[in-house]
Amino acid sequence: MAVLLLGEVTDGQLSVDSTAKALTAAKLLGDVTVLCAGAHASAAAAEAAKLDGVKKVLCAEDPSLGHRLAEPTAALIVSLAG
Repeated sequence: MAVLLLGEVTDGQLSVDSTAKALTAAKLLGDVTVLCAGAHASAAAAEAAKLDGVKKVLCAEDPSLGHRLAEPTAALIVSLAG
């Protein structure tokens, strides 16, 4: 099964500890794709790619994702589900 893990991105930086802990559990389910989303998320995506067990990294940068609100993030995830 493919697993989508939302990386914790704050001010453009990946919370490596939190994301790695979630990754430990997620990789038991299958191949893990990490989604880094935010107004500035490219550095976080690069950091996520270095984590052991990450199969693929997606990076979404848009001002609407910068406030970490559920609605724009949910819409992004739904758009990726297809």
